[in-house]
Amino acid sequence: MSKEDSNARYRELQAQRENTSEPLGWFEDLYRLHRDGEEVVPWLREAPNPELVAWVESQAAPPGGEACVIGCGLGNDAAYLASRGWRTVAFDIAPTALSLARERHPQAEVEWVAADLTQLPATLTGRFDFVFEANTLQALPAGLRAAAFPCAFQLLKTGGALLLVARARDASEPAEGPPWPLTREELVPPAGYLAESVSEIQVSTQPPDRRWRILYRRPA
Repeated sequence: MSKEDSNARYRELQAQRENTSEPLGWFEDLYRLHRDGEEVVPWLREAPNPELVAWVESQAAPPGGEACVIGCGLGNDAAYLASRGWRTVAFDIAPTALSLARERHPQAEVEWVAADLTQLPATLTGRFDFVFEANTLQALPAGLRAAAFPCAFQLLKTGGALLLVARARDASEPAEGPPWPLTREELVPPAGYLAESVSEIQVSTQPPDRRWRILYRRPA
């Protein structure tokens, strides 16, 4: 299945769930289809996110403490963090994604958790030194995204950092999706948190893809 076909399939699944009691149930639908042999996960890759790898490798001090991956999917990013010494928790709203992640990374020392970003369990809040979010928010419709974005910061402990990667657009550009590229205005941190660094990067796709790479911090 081509990337265009897989994008179309996931948009169809999302539309089917949009006005139901489980508007995010399409994530589970998608991973079940993938489990059953359909090539329908457009963000599937075989390696950890390169922006995550670049950030980890840029750290002067060795990693330590607890890390969390939001919307972990098939677990590449979580397994990478665990391999670099982080005590790692990874959560996803889709139980089938977690089952596939466990199968894909049987040796990874990762705690796999079923959770919804907008309804975080108390066991995850205020806990983590480092949180990684890539491409989950951009898959959510505007209303759900606005509710989910501040929830990501609830995961951080004092002094903790959140690295976010997402497609970028200017406010004057149309919001076509899913996935929906995000404006800088949509990514202003909640009160009490800082955007420590903001970069706009070009991904070498055809056509080139603009991405945000933002490091947030909960001040000590």
